[in-house]
Amino acid sequence: RLGALDYLTKPFDKDDVVTVIERGLKKKNDSIRLKLEHENLLHTKELLEKEIEKARENLMLYYEGTIKALIRAIDAKDHYTFDHSEHVARLSSAIAEKIGFSDTMRDKLEHAAIMHDIGKIGVNEQILRKESLLTAEEHAEMRKHPEIGARIVRAIPFLEDTLDVILYHHERFDGNGYPEGLKGNKIPLSARIVSIADTIDAMMRDRPYRSALSFSQLINELQKGSGTQFDPEIIKLVNDNKVKLF
Repeated sequence: RLGALDYLTKPFDKDDVVTVIERGLKKKNDSIRLKLEHENLLHTKELLEKEIEKARENLMLYYEGTIKALIRAIDAKDHYTFDHSEHVARLSSAIAEKIGFSDTMRDKLEHAAIMHDIGKIGVNEQILRKESLLTAEEHAEMRKHPEIGARIVRAIPFLEDTLDVILYHHERFDGNGYPEGLKGNKIPLSARIVSIADTIDAMMRDRPYRSALSFSQLINELQKGSGTQFDPEIIKLVNDNKVKLF
């Protein structure tokens, strides 16, 4: 059943038998040893891969925790927008679900949405805290935050999935947005979704220069921006009450 390891030729004596047996045992032992070494190598490789994956996950959690702390710090600079990023992430996920995103795609979108304003870390705090309408100069500075945010996440390879949202969430469907003036479907779908979620959350909040909009006012404003500021197909989903906004 184990197969022949060696052979004897006649005539043979006791020493020949012993030699053949010893040689056979050595071959068998060598085979077992090599098999065990191979199994040990595979086991070690598997353990190393698990350790590397665990270290990568821990590193991602560390970076994500740091970034979320930065986002909360940005939101906290203006009490009118506290928790804004978390709300935008939730709204974006609700819209994406109705569009048909998979769970994995929605998770990635939420991850990106919560960081959409990370570039504001590079904007003058007085501008972020200003309670009146911004001047043209201040508005120009504020418009830099998508590119600042993009520079931040480009330095962190595993955050590359967030880049489109961070860089393009202020593009307009009619091509009059910033920073690149992309138009229509040239704007990544993820950014089109977050753009709408961002606007919805902003309109649902009290501001120094206006009160929060009612639901009917909100829907009316979204309809006004359909096809110009916003993707009309996504606005139709929202206005048909297919997305839970509250």
